[in-house]
Amino acid sequence: MRKIIYLSLIIPLFLMNACLHDEKEVFDEPASIRMQKALSEYGQLLASSETGWFADYYPEDDYGIGGYAMFFKFNSNGTVDVSCEIETNAPAMEVKTSQWEMTPDQGPVISFSTYNPVMHYFSEPYSWDADGRRGDYEFIVMKAGKDTIEMKGKKHGNLFVLRRNTGNLDSKTYFQEIAQLEDKLSEFGTFGFMLKGTRIGMVAVVDRTLSLGYKDENNEDQIVKVSYTFTPSGIRLSEPYTFQDATMQNFTWNAQEEKYVCTDPNIDAFLDVYFPEDYELRYSEVLGKWNIRYHGASTTTWVDEVVEITQKKKNATYTLHSPKLFSFPGIELTFDSQKGILSILNQNAAVQEETGYSIRVCAYDRSAGYLNTAATGPVGIIGIWNKDQGGTRSVTFVDNGKWVTYKPNGFLLRLYDGSTNMGNFTANVADYRFNDITITQIDE
Repeated sequence: MRKIIYLSLIIPLFLMNACLHDEKEVFDEPASIRMQKALSEYGQLLASSETGWFADYYPEDDYGIGGYAMFFKFNSNGTVDVSCEIETNAPAMEVKTSQWEMTPDQGPVISFSTYNPVMHYFSEPYSWDADGRRGDYEFIVMKAGKDTIEMKGKKHGNLFVLRRNTGNLDSKTYFQEIAQLEDKLSEFGTFGFMLKGTRIGMVAVVDRTLSLGYKDENNEDQIVKVSYTFTPSGIRLSEPYTFQDATMQNFTWNAQEEKYVCTDPNIDAFLDVYFPEDYELRYSEVLGKWNIRYHGASTTTWVDEVVEITQKKKNATYTLHSPKLFSFPGIELTFDSQKGILSILNQNAAVQEETGYSIRVCAYDRSAGYLNTAATGPVGIIGIWNKDQGGTRSVTFVDNGKWVTYKPNGFLLRLYDGSTNMGNFTANVADYRFNDITITQIDE
């Protein structure tokens, strides 16, 4: 028994000595010294680019929204110049300087160690959300080469790639070219996806995110979302995306043929501007003034008023507003960019200033006398386009079929304190009931 005990004590010692011996053979220096050398080498690499680095910055978890082009110039004195294509806490394209350093952690970490109005804009907290836009300002180095440094956000984990400015490009010119390209493409909210000569499906574009809808091998509908960043010549996906053994990331815009062409080696794929035959209205075709007709308090008297529909989120939502109908900024119209269809869904439209109550748009079945009280969700009314028959464009809203129990034919404005019903919003400028709604576009 003692021999067994002695052996059990001796064996781990042999193993420990073997491990120590192996580590000594593999590493000539302690881990702390190796880390310091790595920090120094990466720091020198970052500062070695006199023309700076470009990067695609993705602030949301799991690339939930698209990315933004940024420029960095790391200086050997510990300062860094940062600018971005969009307005942050600094005007778009304006350079702001702060401090940077290399620090040891889970590996070598690049830290933007003092406040920068551009960089820290994406990580500043909101009053209602400590994570704000869910951006990072510390990045773990994963792989580094002379012209490319791959990192990931320390907190949120998105890939962050620095690309050396080998072409000696002026950052403002780079950003201006992106802005010009984005402006040209803002009209197009849908594309077809062609791969090896076959049209795979439709792609909707919202917030620099591509949503590919297609049929799988079982003929079932599937949707895949991939975010991207604009480049001066096209777009670059957040990560390489593989579909049917084709791996794609880089696309160049062909203005003559109106399509994004994949430029990755040996890939025959492109995204072309595409509206199927059953597509209804384009996003831009809805903007402007309309006449709204509806039944309010009376079911026999029609109310007619002029409303204006303005952009809220490109290719996704609008605001329908009228000072003669609403004592708040207006209600949201949802746009289905895959089909070109409008909807009015349950929503918290605004807050009543004097009480702090939410003004909620509730789907309303007037004939049954019931309303759907959900704050948000799929229940509501959907627009039926008249195909511009008679030379006049109009849209009539009917039940969208998402409320199983009842069939709403309009909406009702009600006040809520959190989830507590505080009664109808009778203080609205017009009525609080809107049923049998048709909007007709006004030619200007």
